[in-house]
Amino acid sequence: MTTHRWCVPFTLAVTALVGCTDEPTAPAEPPTHALHGVGHHIAASAVGAGRWTIPPEVFGVTVDNVLAFSAIELNNGAIHGHISYTQTVEGEAFRFQARVTCVAVYGDGTRAKYGGVVEQSNDATIPVGTFMWFQAIDNGKGPSAPADQSTIAGFGDEAANEAFCASDAPPVRIFDIEGAIHIR
Repeated sequence: MTTHRWCVPFTLAVTALVGCTDEPTAPAEPPTHALHGVGHHIAASAVGAGRWTIPPEVFGVTVDNVLAFSAIELNNGAIHGHISYTQTVEGEAFRFQARVTCVAVYGDGTRAKYGGVVEQSNDATIPVGTFMWFQAIDNGKGPSAPADQSTIAGFGDEAANEAFCASDAPPVRIFDIEGAIHIR
């Protein structure tokens, strides 16, 4: 049976909420030579870093989020990448590091889904081995472009993670970020 949870403040007992004060920094992409190899090229990628605050009108409390990620699929199907996510609620910060296991680009190439297995967690309700996933929207560049956007994390098992990436369903709830997301 597939199970999953969404990270929201009113379920503090069962989900993680994370945050920090450091500026977001996207994880370094693997060197081009390491990704391309012999005859291998990037088939899909989503890379970004940002922060956003969800006002108390949404979940009843202020939720601060910081996210940095790189999610890359080669044309041979190999997946590379890392997710660093921190969310703070009522002064308590929860931090997660995950290795990316899926990435998919949808629509006109401005929306991506990515997820992976949690390798570090300071939340006992989201142990190492749990999967987490996000959806991101790249709204372009330049001063007149709207803000890029991200969802908060979803958490669950491997089957839920893979189903999330495989579905082209748009996000239910997405937030403007201060930062940048690049999808191709």
